[in-house]
Amino acid sequence: MVSSTSQGAINRRLNRVKGKNDVVTETATEAHLSELQLALAALPRQRTQVLPALHIVDEVYGYLDHQALEHVAQWVHMPRAELFAVATSYTEFRWSPLTEDSTRVCRGLPCRIAAGDSASVGDDHECMFLCAAASVGPISVSGPARLESSVADSVFDAARAMVPGGLTRVTDKRTTDPPDWRGWRAATRLSQSEALALVERAGLLGRGGAYFPVHLKWGGAVDASSRNGQPYLVANGEEGEPGTFKDRWLMESDPQRILEGIGIACHALGASQAFWYINGMADRSALAAAEAIASARTAGLLDGLTVEIRRGAGGYVCGEESVILESIEGRRAVPRLKPPYPTERGLWGRPTAINSVETLSNLPDIFEFGPDWFREVGAEGMPGTKLIQLSGAFRNRGVIELPLGTSVSEIVALGELAEPLAGVTMGGPSGGFLAPEHFDTPIAPGQMDGHGALLGAGGIIAIPQSFGIERALAVWAEYNANESCGKCTPCREGSGRMAAALAEGNWADVAALIPLIAAGSLCGLGQMAPNPITSAKHQFGGSVL
Repeated sequence: MVSSTSQGAINRRLNRVKGKNDVVTETATEAHLSELQLALAALPRQRTQVLPALHIVDEVYGYLDHQALEHVAQWVHMPRAELFAVATSYTEFRWSPLTEDSTRVCRGLPCRIAAGDSASVGDDHECMFLCAAASVGPISVSGPARLESSVADSVFDAARAMVPGGLTRVTDKRTTDPPDWRGWRAATRLSQSEALALVERAGLLGRGGAYFPVHLKWGGAVDASSRNGQPYLVANGEEGEPGTFKDRWLMESDPQRILEGIGIACHALGASQAFWYINGMADRSALAAAEAIASARTAGLLDGLTVEIRRGAGGYVCGEESVILESIEGRRAVPRLKPPYPTERGLWGRPTAINSVETLSNLPDIFEFGPDWFREVGAEGMPGTKLIQLSGAFRNRGVIELPLGTSVSEIVALGELAEPLAGVTMGGPSGGFLAPEHFDTPIAPGQMDGHGALLGAGGIIAIPQSFGIERALAVWAEYNANESCGKCTPCREGSGRMAAALAEGNWADVAALIPLIAAGSLCGLGQMAPNPITSAKHQFGGSVL
């Protein structure tokens, strides 16, 4: 079931290129309204359809037209003011027609390193998540190219050579036509409790950045189901962290692997409904997901399971798990107070497990080949592989799959530096830095903590000496300030003041703000905003601050 993402609408977006013939020069026309009403008729008249409806308006008009929003408010039975409050909290939506010279220039750190800083035309955009192709801009509506065209084959070949025995891992495609789903068939031969126990024996950790044991998350949702109802599953493909693009690569190259993982997870959870949440800019990922769902349903593999695609609409905060829940429910992009946590009370008060698409991609092989096979690769207590994304000053930029426990120095050697290196930054704007003298550190959860660095989702950006750690740090501080959702004062006010103090070289103010922001913010965006600063100070000391 793909009730929230029309394949025709996705194709319209993929075929649109910002040029003279596509410029919107007037407000709503009768033709626009007719197309909008026809598209809305396919959606249930429920609040949960607010984001899908807003995407339809954006697809039809190219921006959020006020008259069109009146129709949406009536359709979803929502006060107009409340609908506007929801719409304005999602930063990807445009509120005015395009002009003939409209372009978008990526200002993400990898693009700035690759000379994007010199671009002086167009609308600035924080990150377009095409970091392997940096610099990017101007771009079409759907992006300049599929990610596969910008991934270096040599990186993949080198990475696979490091996997002992040439064992199948998540970068090896499982897709067949019709889909086979051997892992799912093996899982469904087990009871729910047996499936949970198998994941525990495999030792699978989440791959979204927190590395929480998957069996504990699922077990918490199953336990809560006796109190709060049948669980939901959310497959998180939002991937809004600058320097990361592995989830898009997975969704575009092998969506059936992810969908099979969704089916396995739902079996273990006892869930009958899943939401596949995809970044609003990732049109090709959404199209691939929709095609995978249609193919699986035709093959009779989704009987009894509803998988619904939902699209985000920008903002770093949209990757926060409770914001994803708010978005699916049709609410503003602001985090929830915790506790309760999603596994206790998530979507509509029911237990909800949220797993990244990379996490789910590991499940088919675990159930087909067994937990012992999975544990043959990786570090002690941290089995399996990790998708690492290389950008910045690497010659070989792209996605690379390596066993957990591989050293940063091995990764840097595989990426091949294009110029002298100052250091690397990992984990995006919530992560940290690592100096070259610490490159013997393994990529594994907790192994980098002593150096003030975080692996996060696995994005590694090489900072050349010509760019400098100071400029990279300023980019992260500015990004965190711009991306605050504004709900809590410590993040809303503090992150901006911290970025300004950093730019002024006022370390006393920076030091005073760090504990206030870290301790007082409601969600991870604010709590971890000081991380790059404390990490840079730890790694580089007075040479940076």
